Amino acid sequence: MAAQNNPVRGIAIMCVSMFFFVAVDTLARELTQRLPVSQILWVRFLIFAAIVVAIVGPRTVRSKLKSRNPWLQFGRSMVLVAEIAVFVLSFRYLPVADVHAVAAAVPLIVTALAVPMLGERVGWRRWIAVGIGFFAVLAIVRPGFLDLDWYHLLPVAGAMVWAFYQVLIRLTAHYDGQDTTLLWTVLAGAAFTTLFGWVDWVWPDPQTWLLLIGAGFLGTAAHYTLILALNAAPASLLQPFVYTTFPWAVLLGLIFFGEFPDTVTIMGAAVLIAVGIYVMRREAKTAG
Repeated sequence: MAAQNNPVRGIAIMCVSMFFFVAVDTLARELTQRLPVSQILWVRFLIFAAIVVAIVGPRTVRSKLKSRNPWLQFGRSMVLVAEIAVFVLSFRYLPVADVHAVAAAVPLIVTALAVPMLGERVGWRRWIAVGIGFFAVLAIVRPGFLDLDWYHLLPVAGAMVWAFYQVLIRLTAHYDGQDTTLLWTVLAGAAFTTLFGWVDWVWPDPQTWLLLIGAGFLGTAAHYTLILALNAAPASLLQPFVYTTFPWAVLLGLIFFGEFPDTVTIMGAAVLIAVGIYVMRREAKTAG
């Protein structure tokens, strides 16, 4: 494992990782127009699981699956399945950039959840930041000002589930190592989605197969480069660069779908990014 002594390399890899994550979401937006969400989830987890098992080593999988808290690992994996399902479904109805604008609230939700779930103390400054972020989300969704369909709330639900998942990751870190957590993620996810992924199966044409396989490999690349980035530089330095997902989402949405967020969405995302970075820095300062 590389030492955390190359900030420039870490930042560069982090930005590439965020691009991969948005690329997966861009493919998901196209795939949801062709296939059921359940099928997309199933194929994605099967590919992810196959690649991870190959990297970890099939002979060591059984030993590395031994967890000190298997129920927590299983629950966390199911939360991830739910999070991916909600976001993939949101891409069927909403532009990629709009979804990522709301998702920028995740660090603020994590801060709020960390109080009851992890017993962390949050000062008044961070609570004000969380409140500002809440109003920024309202500005993006705009309930009461536009016709609000149910799918406009999907990114909000996805952000909440994603934040809950991140808190669970912090909890599992007290029990198991990264390999165990990663294996539980992909194998439990693959096993669970197998229960329903085939029910509404639509046989993909060759182009759709390429998109499905591409999404699987890009998702794996996104997680792998994220690990590389965290091995090259401290997490506290890299966290603000998570927000590069929004400009990537704007760019890819414009190129592939001709979609561009309106002014209110851009301003709301800017506010969320600003207060999110502030919260991250306050947390790093408190931890230090």
